[in-house]
Amino acid sequence: MEGVDSNPIVEQTTDGKQPDTTVNNTTTSTTTGPRKGWANIKKEFLIPTNENPLKRNISEVSGNKGEQDKMCISINLGKPCTYGDKCKYSHDVSKFLEKKSEIIPGKCVHFEREGKCKFGISCLVGQDHIVDGKSIEDPEKVASYKPVKLVCNDISTPIIVSLKKREYLFPRAMEYIKQNNIPIKQHYKAKQFQKNLSSTTTTTTTETTNVEQKADNTTTTTDTNTEPTVTKEEIIVDTKTETTDSNNNNNNQSHENTEIDKIEIPLKAKEKKRINFKDQLYLAPLTTVGNLPFRRICKKLGVDITCGEMALASQIVEGNKSELALLKRHSSEDKFGVQICGSYVDSMILASEFIENECDVDFVDINSGCPIDLICNMGAGSALMEAPRKMENMLRGCSSILSCPLTIKLRIGKTEEKPNAHNLIPQLGKWGAAAVTLHGRSRNQRYHRLANWDYINQCASASDIPLIANGDIYNFQDVVKYYDASNVDGATPSKISSYMIARGSLIKPWIFTEIKERREWDISASERLDLVKEYVNYGLDHWGSDQMGVDNTRKFLLNWLSFTHRYVPIGILETQQKMNEKPPPFYGRSDLETLLASNQVSDWIKISEMFLGKVGNNFTFVPKHNSNSYESQG
Repeated sequence: MEGVDSNPIVEQTTDGKQPDTTVNNTTTSTTTGPRKGWANIKKEFLIPTNENPLKRNISEVSGNKGEQDKMCISINLGKPCTYGDKCKYSHDVSKFLEKKSEIIPGKCVHFEREGKCKFGISCLVGQDHIVDGKSIEDPEKVASYKPVKLVCNDISTPIIVSLKKREYLFPRAMEYIKQNNIPIKQHYKAKQFQKNLSSTTTTTTTETTNVEQKADNTTTTTDTNTEPTVTKEEIIVDTKTETTDSNNNNNNQSHENTEIDKIEIPLKAKEKKRINFKDQLYLAPLTTVGNLPFRRICKKLGVDITCGEMALASQIVEGNKSELALLKRHSSEDKFGVQICGSYVDSMILASEFIENECDVDFVDINSGCPIDLICNMGAGSALMEAPRKMENMLRGCSSILSCPLTIKLRIGKTEEKPNAHNLIPQLGKWGAAAVTLHGRSRNQRYHRLANWDYINQCASASDIPLIANGDIYNFQDVVKYYDASNVDGATPSKISSYMIARGSLIKPWIFTEIKERREWDISASERLDLVKEYVNYGLDHWGSDQMGVDNTRKFLLNWLSFTHRYVPIGILETQQKMNEKPPPFYGRSDLETLLASNQVSDWIKISEMFLGKVGNNFTFVPKHNSNSYESQG
């Protein structure tokens, strides 16, 4: 970024006049206070518009490396190729090394931990283990390394293939679908899938190993008047979860006296896990930016509950590899859930059984809050709130399949004028939900105005189901005021169970530390850069240290930086910044702080190059989440 090195803290004009405080063609008064919708920054840190080096210009940025010749995996690891001359990948090591990108400074996380790197000579952080065109091993580290499963829910290739071929069996889901006359939609009408439907509903035994391992000693019956065997309640000593009988829980997840109860067939009685949703800090499932490396950062900074990015149920059942990757869980995520989204009841039930069989999760969340038109137009996301019968069928079906708690996320409704969440929430526990998250905005509202916390409190009082509140939490005062207000004499205690944080965590992930310690953290620029470095290391560990892994790490880092630059350091604020207040261009207290505040994509790329090396001349980047996160200006 031009002009960073000079770092002028106080702007002065040559004619002795006061500096121009015009921001984006709007004059900010120095006497009447800050303009509505803008963060109130001390005037000596403001950048006049005519000297603003932070003006965003995406089109000027360019740079992605072209694809390199793909190296044979065996040759890459120094092993002979079993395909010989028939191998379609390159065996020319010298040619590959000539075209290989520059080595990135730093240590290879895989070699440091295990004594060898699974990416071989393709590793771009491999100066310690690539010698004379070969990837070496450290015998001592290899011998002493004890394999630890750091990431679970990594779906194997054979299972993915069986999903793609419609050969993966869903016995419990199919039984439920058939007995409740749920229509089969989309690709499920394929002949092979219908064959599986027939085979799974004509047998009384489970045909898959995963289901056999998870099934208890109770039996399944097709008599709708027969109650399933009730297992004895068992409390497991664990700080994370406890289990209890599925027919005996706090949220009355019962189908009694309902129309569905008349036709629903009881499945195997399974122990229902429970997760504590009281006084927890919950990191929202964030598309693209809520990836595993970012969740690791937030866990380190104090978040209690994490959730994977939204995954489409139909894509899970179809075996879409990129969608299945969203189910991965790091070992540090001690309270972890996955969020699924869909418009068809059958696909949601099938996806639930797949997660039950193949994944280690503490809860499953149904997304009924996504406002994106692409999702809503297909009847999913926020559109589910306008189809309560479909929502009920989804909750009942998924809850019947899962042994872990089922939760659901809502918005207040389609419009602010006619919210309907308060009508739905009292029914959710009866339909099978263990908790509900409420975002205090409507589907149409998006982020133009602040969340409606009065309505959130109204909904929390409408039912005994745990309610997790979400919307505009940006500092510890936003959370504390609801606890403190409910403790005032004569005040009505708030029934909000926990708090979900979304954009606030992207802009300042240390918000979890601030809330838990009830303090404002005037974090330094170097500490913020350390978090970026840590994210890069987590990214290389997760996506890989070869060219593809580095490119993915850079892409997701840049998307994260498109949020972090919005942070205004506490030390240069006149008054506390709110979530919907846009920061005017400003100088930081150091060159690095100014760089981190830049809204130029070229500067974000410069930050990424500190840890991931230079980009090529054809590289381009446009943030996936273009800024629509502030109150409409003007």
